[in-house]
Amino acid sequence: MIAVAEPPLEFIPRGRQAAEDHPGPTEPPLPKCLSAEHLLLQRLQNVNISAASEEPQEFWCIREIYDDYESSYERAQRRQQLIEQTKKCGPKAAAATQLTSLPQQLLQPVEQRREEPMCDYIVNNEEELYVNRNTVIWTQGLNDDDDDGVYKRMCFTCDTPVKFACFLNRRFVRGRLAQLRASVQPEDDNLTAICVVDQDALRVYCDDGDDFLANLDFPISQLWQTVHGLLLEKDSSNALISHLSIPMPRLFSMSHPLHEACPVVLKTSTNSTGYMTEPEYSVVFTAEDSDLVLLYDAKFFKHFVARLRKVTPEEVNYVSQQQQQDLLTHTLQGHRGGTPGCTSSIHSFSSTKNTGATPKRNTASFAMPTPHNFSKFGLSQSQSFSGVLGQSNRVSLGSPLSQLQNSISQQSLSIKDMRKMTHVKPAKPIEPEMCLEHIWTENTYGTQREFCEMATRAFIHTDLVGQTYLCYLLPRSCRLQLVLLNGYNTSDLQLSTLASTLPAKDAVGLQRLHMIAVLDPGGNLILYTGTVLISKVHITPLLTAPTTTTTATATTATPTPATAPGSAPQTPLQGTLQSHLKVSSSSFVEVRRSSLLPTKAAADLNAFDEELELHMLSPIQPQPMSYTQRQAHNICKALRDPAGNRLTLVYATGRMLRIALPLLNDTRLITRCVAALRQVLNPSQFLHFIIRWYSARNPPGSRDYSIEQEWQLFRSTLLGLMGCMAASSEHPDVDESYARCATPPYQSPSAMFSGAAQDEPKKRRKYNDCEAYTDDDWEFLLMHTTLAPCGGDASHAYSVDVTAPLFRVLPAVFYGLHMLYEDLKLDSVFNSGLIYLGTFLHQLAIDMQLDSYIFHYHLDFPELTHKTTKMTMLSSEHGALMLYQELLRMPAPSIYAQLEHVILGREEVVPFSYVECINERSRNLVQLVSLVMHGHTKLKHWWQLLELFGAVQSNYPKRAKRSISADKPRCHQLLELLLCMQLTRRDIERLPAAVHLIVAEALEKARLSPPMGCSQATYELILRPELAAHAQLPFLEATLGQPHCGRVYKEDSLSPRCAPSSGEWPMSEPDAEQLRHDGMDNMDTKLLRLRFPDDMRVEEVRRLLNSADPVAIEVQQSPGTSDHEFIEEQEKQLFALCARTMTLPLGRGMFTLRTLLPRPSDNMPMPKLCLVGREPIKGTTIEMQQIEFPANMHMWPSFHNGVATGLKISPQALDIDSTWIVYNKPKTQANNALEHAGFLMALGLNGHLKSLSFMSIYKYLVKCDEMTSVGLLLGISAAHRGSMDTKTTKLLSVHLEALLPATAMELDIPQSTQVASLMGIGLLYQGSAKRHIAEVLLQEIGRPPGPEMENSVERESYAMTAGLALGLVTLGQGESPAGLRDLQLPDTLHYYMVGGVKRPIGGSQKEKYRLPSFQVREGDSVNIDVTAPGATLALGLMFFDSGNAAIAEWMRPPDSRYLLDMVRPDFLLLRTIARGLILWQDVQPDNGWFQAQFPQTLRIHLRLPTRDDEQPEDSDVDYEAITQAYCNILAGAAFCIGLKYAGTENPVAFTTLRAVIKEFLGFPGTPMGECAGRTTIESCLMVLLISISLVFAGSGNCEILRIIRYLRSRVGPQYPHITYGSHMAIHMSLGLLFLGAGRYTIAKTPESIAALVCAFFPKFPIHSNDNRYHLQALRHLYVLAVEPRLFLPRDIDTHQLCLCNISVLEIGANEMRRLPIAPCILPELSTLQQVIVEDENYWPVCFERSRNWHQLEKALELCAPIDIKKRTGRLSHLEDPDRLKSMLAQTLTTEQSICWQVDVNDLQQFASERLVKPFLSRFLQTKGTTLSFSELAKRHQLMLLFFNAVVKDRMHLLPVYLTLYDHVTRQMANNNDVWQVKLIDAYLGKSPSQHTLISVELIQMMQELFKVQLEASTRELCVPLREFLCQKRLEPSYVACISAQDLQRVYCVINYYNLMPDLLNGVDMSNGPINYLRIMYEFQQLNLNPHTIFGLLKIFQSLRCAFNLE
Repeated sequence: MIAVAEPPLEFIPRGRQAAEDHPGPTEPPLPKCLSAEHLLLQRLQNVNISAASEEPQEFWCIREIYDDYESSYERAQRRQQLIEQTKKCGPKAAAATQLTSLPQQLLQPVEQRREEPMCDYIVNNEEELYVNRNTVIWTQGLNDDDDDGVYKRMCFTCDTPVKFACFLNRRFVRGRLAQLRASVQPEDDNLTAICVVDQDALRVYCDDGDDFLANLDFPISQLWQTVHGLLLEKDSSNALISHLSIPMPRLFSMSHPLHEACPVVLKTSTNSTGYMTEPEYSVVFTAEDSDLVLLYDAKFFKHFVARLRKVTPEEVNYVSQQQQQDLLTHTLQGHRGGTPGCTSSIHSFSSTKNTGATPKRNTASFAMPTPHNFSKFGLSQSQSFSGVLGQSNRVSLGSPLSQLQNSISQQSLSIKDMRKMTHVKPAKPIEPEMCLEHIWTENTYGTQREFCEMATRAFIHTDLVGQTYLCYLLPRSCRLQLVLLNGYNTSDLQLSTLASTLPAKDAVGLQRLHMIAVLDPGGNLILYTGTVLISKVHITPLLTAPTTTTTATATTATPTPATAPGSAPQTPLQGTLQSHLKVSSSSFVEVRRSSLLPTKAAADLNAFDEELELHMLSPIQPQPMSYTQRQAHNICKALRDPAGNRLTLVYATGRMLRIALPLLNDTRLITRCVAALRQVLNPSQFLHFIIRWYSARNPPGSRDYSIEQEWQLFRSTLLGLMGCMAASSEHPDVDESYARCATPPYQSPSAMFSGAAQDEPKKRRKYNDCEAYTDDDWEFLLMHTTLAPCGGDASHAYSVDVTAPLFRVLPAVFYGLHMLYEDLKLDSVFNSGLIYLGTFLHQLAIDMQLDSYIFHYHLDFPELTHKTTKMTMLSSEHGALMLYQELLRMPAPSIYAQLEHVILGREEVVPFSYVECINERSRNLVQLVSLVMHGHTKLKHWWQLLELFGAVQSNYPKRAKRSISADKPRCHQLLELLLCMQLTRRDIERLPAAVHLIVAEALEKARLSPPMGCSQATYELILRPELAAHAQLPFLEATLGQPHCGRVYKEDSLSPRCAPSSGEWPMSEPDAEQLRHDGMDNMDTKLLRLRFPDDMRVEEVRRLLNSADPVAIEVQQSPGTSDHEFIEEQEKQLFALCARTMTLPLGRGMFTLRTLLPRPSDNMPMPKLCLVGREPIKGTTIEMQQIEFPANMHMWPSFHNGVATGLKISPQALDIDSTWIVYNKPKTQANNALEHAGFLMALGLNGHLKSLSFMSIYKYLVKCDEMTSVGLLLGISAAHRGSMDTKTTKLLSVHLEALLPATAMELDIPQSTQVASLMGIGLLYQGSAKRHIAEVLLQEIGRPPGPEMENSVERESYAMTAGLALGLVTLGQGESPAGLRDLQLPDTLHYYMVGGVKRPIGGSQKEKYRLPSFQVREGDSVNIDVTAPGATLALGLMFFDSGNAAIAEWMRPPDSRYLLDMVRPDFLLLRTIARGLILWQDVQPDNGWFQAQFPQTLRIHLRLPTRDDEQPEDSDVDYEAITQAYCNILAGAAFCIGLKYAGTENPVAFTTLRAVIKEFLGFPGTPMGECAGRTTIESCLMVLLISISLVFAGSGNCEILRIIRYLRSRVGPQYPHITYGSHMAIHMSLGLLFLGAGRYTIAKTPESIAALVCAFFPKFPIHSNDNRYHLQALRHLYVLAVEPRLFLPRDIDTHQLCLCNISVLEIGANEMRRLPIAPCILPELSTLQQVIVEDENYWPVCFERSRNWHQLEKALELCAPIDIKKRTGRLSHLEDPDRLKSMLAQTLTTEQSICWQVDVNDLQQFASERLVKPFLSRFLQTKGTTLSFSELAKRHQLMLLFFNAVVKDRMHLLPVYLTLYDHVTRQMANNNDVWQVKLIDAYLGKSPSQHTLISVELIQMMQELFKVQLEASTRELCVPLREFLCQKRLEPSYVACISAQDLQRVYCVINYYNLMPDLLNGVDMSNGPINYLRIMYEFQQLNLNPHTIFGLLKIFQSLRCAFNLE
C-alpha cells in the first residue's frame, strides 16, 4: 500500500467562485415604446421549446501543463529539421504555395514517445476550464497553495448557455503556414486555445488574442477532439430533416476554425463506403493526440474501433455518386407524390474570423423572407425545389422548414425568381475531408445480449514497459476492458482480439505516470500499469488532515453546488465537523445501497488486502470492518480529472478530494538507474522491480527523503529482489539500513513476517513522526548520511535466495549498472552521484569475486580499499545458475581507457559495449573522437551494440539510424554528427575537459571555414551567431520597424540617426519644434548618415524638396516703383516659384518611397502644398491676388502630393486593408479629395489595393470624380499587374468605349479617366500578348475624332497611351505570338508612325465613326502628329531586346537633309529611344556609340562651338532642323544609356552624360543655341538629366546633385523657357538620386524598363494642368521598376548598423571586385556569383549562388540588415577609421613571444568582448592587495590562459583551459584528473604539428605542472607502490596505516603509469647481473609499454634513494 504524495485537499473548481462574481450575459434593454405585435414577436422569439433545460448547470475539465528539459530540447530539434526542410524547398519555401511540398511529418511532427517515467524534476502544472451556464472561466495554476493562490484567469461569456467547452491542440487553430512559422520561431511554441460551443456557434479563443467564430447549422450532441481536428456529432433525435426518409450524415469533421464542417465517410468492415448516417452508432472516445475513434453500435451491442484518416479521391467520388443516385430516386418519388425531395445531405457552414473584438451574435429571424436563409436549412440551389414547392399541403411537419415551405408557397415564387433573388450559383455538396476506417470489433462472444452495455469512459494507456492499451469502462457490470494495441502510432496498427478485464467501478488513465487509477467495486483506489497491479493507495480521511486554515474550512462548508453557502463557521474544526455531520446524515441512503455490493474483493487483490497492508501503520492487526459501518463520506463513487499525477475522488455525497500520487523517484541518478534496468530486464522482471520500489519508496506516512536515503532505499530494494538480502537465521539483528526497506515481495505475502521486517513499521513510524524525536533517530540519520554502504558489523553476511525474481539476471544488472557508471563519468552534472553507484557496484564485485572490477573501482575511489568482506555468500554454485555470465568474463570496461585507445589508434582492443539508453554518451564520444582522429571510415570500429533479448526496451521504437556525408571536410562531418546526436554547445561544455578540447579544436576549424547554407543549430555549434541569424532570413516576415516589444533595440534600414534614449520603441514623439511636417521627418536615418558621413547632402535634399513652407520672395523695391507695382512684381515672382513648388511632391515621393510602416490605428498625415510666399525681412505673407492665374492650377500638384504621401507606406506594412483605406479618407472635400485620389494610386503601386473590397471600389467610382477614378483605376491595375484579373478587366472596360459592345449606352467619361483605363489595361495584360486586347489597343492608337466634339481634346495623350499599353501587352514578344500574326501589328504601327491613307475603322464602335468629325478636319491621310509617338514606342517595346534589324532600320534617323525635312525633330527623339530598345545589346555607355547615333553626313552642317573653321552659311541648309535633330537624337541616345545602365553607377556612362550635359548647358548664346531654340535645348537637357540620374539611382551622387541644384535655381521672368515640366524633370532626377532614402535602385527586367519608358516619357508638361501629350499620373509608374538591393551590415553584438568592406565575384569573372564600403547598393543579383564580407575587422561571411543565395535574396527584398560579427580586439570603421587605435591589439594578436609577460592594462583593449571586463575585474586586477608567491604564480598562470583565449578570439576555449588548470593544480588529484592529462598527452603526441588553433605551449605548461607533482608523489610513496606491485591486492591492515591523501596519490601514480597489481612477481631476477638494461629487458618480456616501464624505473630509482638514505 502506498500513501498519497500530499495531504488530500477538498476540491472545489477554481472557476466556481469567479463565476459567482461574474455578472453573466448582458440582456438587451427593451425599447420604450413598442407596438404590440413587436412585443409579442420578441417574447415568442425568447421562448425556448427545446429540451435545453436538462443540460447541466456547471461542468469543468482539467488538463496538465508540463514541460521538462528533454522535451523542450526535442521540440527545438524538430524545429531545426523543419528549417532544414523548408530550405531545401527553395528560396521562398515559406510561401504558402510551396508548403504542399513539405513532408507531412514535418508540418505535423510526430511526437517522440517519452520513455522516462514521471519524476520530480519535471515541471508540472494544471489549467482548468470551468463552465457555468453562459460563462466559461479558464484558469491556470495549481490549487495546492494554503493561501489564496493568484491564478492567470480569463472569462468568456456567450449569449446562450454553453453546451461544450474543451482545450484545443495547437494544430487545429493554426493554419499550415502559421504552423511552419511557429515551428521556426526561436521562442517555444506555446499557443493554447479553448473551444466553446453554445447553441448556435462554435467559438475558439487563443491566448495570443486571436478568436474565431464558426456558426453551427445543426444541433450538436457531442464534440470530440482528434489529431486531425474536431469531430462534431449531430444530435440524432432532432436532426433537421432526419424524419424524412433520407438518412442524413451524423458525424462531421472540422480541420480549422475557419473551414467548413464536412461530413465524415465511414468505411465499414465489409468495405462498404458511405456517410455515417446510422442513428445506432455513437462515438465513445477520441483523443487529441490519436487518430483512433471508439464507437458503439447499439444495434449489435458491440464496440468497434475506426481509424480517422484523410479521405482518398476515389472515396469522395464514390460517395458523391452514391449521393446523386439517392437524390435522383428521392426526386422521382417526390414527383410521384411521395416524400418531398428536399435532399440536402450537407449543411453549408459559414465562418467569420474576428480578431480582438467579441463577435456579435447573429440575429437571423425566420419572419423575414430573406433569400439567404435557405442555406441555413440545408436547401441549396442545386436541389429539386419542385418537391418543396409543390407539396405545400404537407404542413404537418412542424419544423421550421415546413413554415419556410408554407411561406414560400404562399408568396408563390418561381424557381427562376429565387435564383434571381439570391444571385448564387447552384451550390455543390461539401466534399468530405475525413474517413473513418473500421479496424476492430469487440469480441463479445459468451456475453449475453442484455449484459452488453455502452462504455461511459475510455482512454489510451501506455504502461511502464511500453505496451499500449485501449481501455474502456463498462460501469454497470463494473469492468474495465483493456485491448492491447500493437504498433500504436504507426501505420501497421493491430488490436488484440481478446480484451483483458479488470474489476472497476471507475477508472482514469494517468498518462505520464504510465498507470491507471482504478476504483474497485469495494471502493478502494488501486494503481495498475497495464494489467499488472502495482499497489493500493491509502487515502487519509480529511478529518485527520493537518489543521485546515479558514479558507479550506469555508470551502468545505459548501460541499455541493446545490447547497446554499451557509454562514462562516466559528472555528475551523467545528466547521469541518458540521459539514461532515451534515454530509453523513444526508447520504445515508446511498450508503445502504452501496452495501449491497460484494464485500469480498477480487482474487488478485488478496495479496494487498488491508490486513496485510495496515500493519505498516500499526503493529496491531485491525478488525475486519464491514461497509455499513463506514461513514458515508468514505465511500468513493467516481474518479475524474486526471492531470499529471493528480486526480479527483468524488464521494457519494458529492464531496470531492483532489489527491496527488507520488512520483516514481526524485533524483536524476535513480532515473538513470531505472532506465538502465529497463534495458536489461524483461517486462515481468522490470515490473517486479517497479512494484517493489514504488511501494518501498512511498509507504503510508512517508515524507521527503534526502538523496542518500533515497539511494539506500533503491539499493536495498534492488539487492532484495536479486536475492542478496535474504537474512540468514544466525543473524537476526541485521543491518538496519537494509531492513528498513524489506517490503513485501511480489509473490508471497507471508514473507512480510520474516525477521527482517518484524520491527519495520515501528522504525518507520519513528522516522516519520514529526512530533517525537529520540536518540535513535539521530543515530539512524548519522548512519544514513555516511558514505559507508553498510553500517553493521562486517562479520554478518547474507545467505542467497535463489528464488528471488532477479537472481538469475544478476550479472546483467551488474553489467548494465557498470556501463551506466562509466557513462556518468562523461557528464560533469553527475560527478557527485558517482560515489553512490561506485560503492554499490564495488560491494557486488567483491561478492562475485570480480578482481578486475574491484581494482577499477579502487582506482576511482581509493577509500573503497578498506572494504574487502563479502556481504552475500555468493559461490560458484550460485554462479552456475545465473544467466549472462559471459558479460563479466572480460576485464572491467573503462570509457577513458577506450578513448585513449581511440586517440592512439590501437585497433586490436576489445570494442566498447553500447546499450541503448544506458551509455548513449559513451558511444557518442567514442564516435566523435574516432571521427576527429581517424575520419569517417572507422566510426564503428571501437564500439559494438549490445542487446539483451526480451528486455523491456524492445517494446519501444528503435532509434533512427544516423548518416553523415562522406565527401565533406572532417570538421563539417563532425558538425553533422553532433547534430545527429542532438548535442549543443551546452552539452559539449559538460564533457570532460580532454574530450571537450578535442571537439572544440575540430569545431574551431569549422568556425574558420563554416559550411554554407546550413541550419541555425549548425552555426550555433561553431559559435557563428551571425550565420545563425542568416539561416533565419528566409523566414523573415515584414518585421521592419515593427515595435520591438521588450526586446533589444535593433537598428534597421529605417532607424533614426538618434537611437531612442529610454530604450522604448517606437520612439516617443519628438517635440513639435523638431518636426517640420514636410513629409520627410523620418528621413534622418542612421543608414543615410552611414552612407554620406562627411557632408550635409541629405539635409540639402530635404531643403530642396520641402513644399510645406512658404517660399522666400526676394524682390527689391527699386526707386520709382509704386507699391501696387511692387506687389504685382512680388506676386509674379511667387507665381514663377509656384511652378517649381508644385513639382516638389514628385521628387519627395521618390525620396521617401516605402519608408513608413504605419500602425493600423494611425492616420496618415498629408504635408501641405504651400503656394504662398514670405517676405524674408518683414516676414509678411504674400499671396496671389493682383495677378491672374489659372483657377485649378493646384489640381494635379495636389494629386501628386497625395501620391507622395501614399508611396511612403511600405509594401510590407500589415493591416493596410479596406477599413484602413476608408478610415484615411478625408472628411472635408476640395483639395483633400484630389490628394486622396493620389493616395489611392500610390497604395495600388505598392500592392495594397488588392485588399480593397469591391464595395469600397464601387463607392469611390460612383461619385464620378475624375481624379479619384484616375488614381483608383491606375492603382488597382498596378496592384494586379500582369494577372489578367477578370474583375479588374470589367472595371476598366466600363470606362473604355472600345471594350464595350456596340449597343452599350454612351457614357460621358472624362478623357483623363479613359487614358488611365487604357494604361490600366496595358498593365493588367502586361506581357500576355492577348489577341483581343492587342487588337483593341491598336485600333485606339488611330481612333479618329468623333462626329461631335468628343475625343477631340488631348488626343495625342490618348493615342500615345494606347501605344504604350500595346507595347506593354506585347512586351518583348516581337513576332513570336502566333495569335497576333494576322493582325500585322508591325506594319500597322509603321503606318501610324510614318503616315498614309486612312484605313477603314474596325471593332465594335465602327458605326459611330463612319461620319468624319465636323470640327476637326484631318483630310484623308492619318494624322501622324497624333499617332506617331504611341506607335513608335509600341514598336520599341514590342521588339524590346529582339535585335530585329528590319524594325530597327525603320527607326534609323534620316541621313540626308531632304529626308530630315519629312520628320518632326521631337519624333527623332522617340525613334532613337525605340531603336535603342530594339537593339538593346548594342547600347554602349561610351562616347563613341553615343556620338555615332547622329548621322555622319549631317554632322558637317552643325555649328558646334568646338569647330574652328567657320564655314560660310549655306542658304540651302536648314540649320535649325539639323541642330534640333542633333539635340533630340543625342537626348534619345542618352535616354537609352540611362535605361540600360539604370542603377549601375557606371563610370563610363557618367563621363559621357556629364560631358554632354555640360555641352548643352553651354549652348545658349552660341550659334547652336540660336539654331536649336531655347525650348528644344531645355527639353533635351531634361532628358539628359533624367538619364544620368537613372544611371545613379539610389546612389546620392554629389556631382549630379550640384547640377540639379544649379538647374532648379533658374526661376523667374528671365527664364521664360523654364516651364512646369522642366521643374518636374529636375525634381524627379533629384528623387531618383536618393530613391527610397538611399535604399532602392532600379531593376533591369523588361517590365521595369517598360515602366520607366512610361514614367519618363520625354515630353514634359508646360503648365500644371497640361495632359495633352502624356497623362501626369503616369509619371509615378517608375515605382514598378524599383528594386531593393541594399547590402546593409549590422554588428550582431551591438545591434547597430556598421560599415564594412565587401567584394563581389561576377559570373564569368576570375577575380573579386571590391565595392564601395557597405552599406551600399549591390550590382544586379543575376550577374553575381558570390558576395563576400572581406574586412579585417569582421569574420568573413560569404553568400554563394546555389548554396545560401536565397538568404541574401530575402534580406535584400525586405531591406533587412545582414548581421556580421566583429573580431576580438578590433574597432569598427566608425570608431577607428585610420586603424591607429587598434594597433596595440594587432601586435598582441600576431606576436608569439609577448604572451609570457602580459600587462593587465593591455587586455583592456579587448574590453568590448562580453566576458572580458568581468573576468579582468574579478580575477586579474589585484591593485592594492599584497599577494603571496603562490598567489602571484596562480594569477600569472590565469593571466596567460586568459590572454591566449582573448587575443586569439577564442573566449569559448577559456572554460577548457580553466578546467584543465583546475585538474592539474588540485590539492588532491583524483583519477579523473589523471585521465584528462593522459588523454591530452595522447592527443597532442599523436599529431604534434597540427594544433594551430589551440595554445599547445600553455597546455604543455599545465601538463608539466602535473607531472612534477606526480614525480614527487612517486618519490615520496615508493614503498606503498612497491607493496602494490608485489601483491595481488593491498592488505587492509597495510592500507589502514596509510593516510587517505597518500592513498589517493598512490592510486594516481598507479593509474598514470598503467601499473598492475602483482606485476613484479612475474619478473625473475635471481640469476645474472642486475642493471638497467637487464630490468628493461625483463619488462619488455612482459609486453609493458614504454610509459609503464618509465614509471617502474622511477619507482626503483626512488626506492634505491630511500634505502640509501636509510
